[in-house]
Amino acid sequence: MKSIITLLLLSIAVTAIAQSQISDSDLERYSDLLTSNYIHYDKSVKIFNAIDNGLYDFPTLSEAPEGYTPFYISHYGRHGSRYHYSSFDYDWWSNTFETALNEGYFNETGVKVCEDMLAICKNAKGRAGDLTAQGRAQHQGIAKRMFQNFPEVFNVAGATIDAKSTTVPRCIISMSSFCQELRAQLPSLTINTDAGECFQYFMNPHSKDKNPYNDSTEWKSSREAFYKSQNNSMECSKLFKEPEEAAKRFNMQRINSAIYDAASTLQGVDIEGVDALRTFLSHEGNVNAYMSSNFYWYSSNACVPQLGGTMNCKKITPLLEKFVEEAEAVISGTSTLRANLRFGHDSALLPLLCLMNVNKAGDELADFKTMYHSWSASRYIPMAGNIQIIFYRNNANPDSEILVKILQNESEASLPIGKGPYYKWNEVKAYWQQRITDCNR
Repeated sequence: MKSIITLLLLSIAVTAIAQSQISDSDLERYSDLLTSNYIHYDKSVKIFNAIDNGLYDFPTLSEAPEGYTPFYISHYGRHGSRYHYSSFDYDWWSNTFETALNEGYFNETGVKVCEDMLAICKNAKGRAGDLTAQGRAQHQGIAKRMFQNFPEVFNVAGATIDAKSTTVPRCIISMSSFCQELRAQLPSLTINTDAGECFQYFMNPHSKDKNPYNDSTEWKSSREAFYKSQNNSMECSKLFKEPEEAAKRFNMQRINSAIYDAASTLQGVDIEGVDALRTFLSHEGNVNAYMSSNFYWYSSNACVPQLGGTMNCKKITPLLEKFVEEAEAVISGTSTLRANLRFGHDSALLPLLCLMNVNKAGDELADFKTMYHSWSASRYIPMAGNIQIIFYRNNANPDSEILVKILQNESEASLPIGKGPYYKWNEVKAYWQQRITDCNR
């Protein structure tokens, strides 16, 4: 009987980390997915839990194996929801829409959308890229749930946490919000926070080594063919009295992208009204824009076969090496830290997930038209997206294996080795070290 129960529990655990395909009906039902990496953190987590497990809520985590308790957490998190990152874009939006309005190009719908765009630009004046109130709340929520899920990590006399951020203000404030919440949960915690250029090489790396595959004729042809197939410029023509004349005066492709980007930011920015902008793009138009955004993130940061597979993630190897190095220091006893918290950007989190190959992020996909069903930036890099590696030991048996559970956006995640959600650390470490070697081949 005991063996039967054990098998049932294993079956439940495996089911809990199964990652479902994203159907076209899912995109209709959960239209927030179409905002790609702009999606609000809470919505992303709950939507994918609903798709994978049928429950629109934060996921429930499995119990640790008998005798095992968590003792260390290694983490990397993207900043929370922000205003659109570019003041140059805000200026372009404002100038372009105001010019079209003053010169009489807009029809009635165009005037309403224009007013909304100008209101958004006014609301964001001097705030491009800044963390919003919702962004702060997202990190507070993640920290609170981390403490509640793994109190054994923190409820230790003299527990010390190391937190680092990139030098960008939205990341520093995300770190501050997270750490303030941890200390609210346990005032005795010692939390050392830091940010500086000396951490950038692994916290926010930008590859100086040109990937030779990026310049190949085959890749350029594949990329351009995909973008051209999306026809994203067609939607915004509905704003103008005479679309053909407007196209001679304005960059229609860029106007369409501006509307998509501006509307997408609304998930994380508190602003009343602007309903004409929220509802302007059709479902088909949003899907096309989402597919282009999804393709951009995949081609820029994932294991694209045409770009050398894992070699396309080479820039992030210092960060993964840091994960391994700092974990080994804790395991060996040379470090007494209970957690390493790191706060940065989607451009680091995504290649990290791909290099680790968490939840199939590192899959090599060749069919760009259909990959959005299995590979989604909305899943991997929402605002405040994160990865948490939870380390477990059996204190009653010091010779037992160290186990790890990987949480991707607080959901139990899978690796293509062994059976999850609890993996042997030595096997995970060996797998990741091989992936690092593959980047440098």
